Amino acid sequence: MTIRQIRVPFLLAVCLLLPSVSFSQPDATKITLKTRSEYSLAITAIPGDTAYVRIGTKKGHVIRNLVADDFLITRDDDTAEIISCTRSTNSPATDLAITFILDNSGSMFHSYDSLTRYLDRFLDSLGKGFTANAMAFDNIERKRTFDGTERENLYIASSGFTDDKRELKDFWHSYDSIRTDLTPLYETIIKGLLRISDRRKAGDSLRREVMLVITDGADNASSASIEQLSELAAAMPVSIYTVNFRSDPDGRLLWLSRKTHGDHYIAEDLGELQKVLDFLRVDIASSYRIVFQFPFRGASGGH
Repeated sequence: MTIRQIRVPFLLAVCLLLPSVSFSQPDATKITLKTRSEYSLAITAIPGDTAYVRIGTKKGHVIRNLVADDFLITRDDDTAEIISCTRSTNSPATDLAITFILDNSGSMFHSYDSLTRYLDRFLDSLGKGFTANAMAFDNIERKRTFDGTERENLYIASSGFTDDKRELKDFWHSYDSIRTDLTPLYETIIKGLLRISDRRKAGDSLRREVMLVITDGADNASSASIEQLSELAAAMPVSIYTVNFRSDPDGRLLWLSRKTHGDHYIAEDLGELQKVLDFLRVDIASSYRIVFQFPFRGASGGH
């Protein structure tokens, strides 16, 4: 089965490319690509003689076929020998923030619990250091942190950003049997964007922001329009991936992807949905683990 992805041209680097910030890179150690200057390189950690780097295309997708000879590691006038270069999906993820927008309306009754199991696998593959927020719909204000809507008995639930995988799983599994009659999708995405903004304003602003929206229908309850949503999303450094499960009723998520420089996927059944999420899981989490060593200069060599 081939994943049906609708590609969006002219993606802005601010939205989809991996950031060029080096989270744990010593000032004197530099890692570059020998070729392929059109790719972006982000260093997530350099613990000792091991480096973790993410490589992305101009469209923000991971490069999966690089080898040791593609990298150059230098420090002052020295060039390191690269001992090994392997790709991993569970390397340090201190550079990564994910917002999950999950449609748990009535039409998802027989599918939502499968979706949450797929997302459990997604989380399990992430390395330490990430932060994530999960959001769903609710018909009861179960916590004070829930956002209200203009509809009676319709709320937007949020786990809040956390690095605790169990806390995130417990949140979305708590909605395995809760369904809403309405789908306030646009409003939930807007609330998710505002929570991203709040977190970044509080100081956590050096991460790559990813939003994953999974729905099986059209919005029928939001007070905000998709045009208002797109204006907010386009102004933020967020990669928005939208997944329509079983239907793409009005093409608006495709339009939103175009306006926000993201990608849109269609899954006709649960098998395709699992494959799309597995693809995105690898695409978002993949990095290269590079083991290297510099020449030994002796006790007085300065290295």
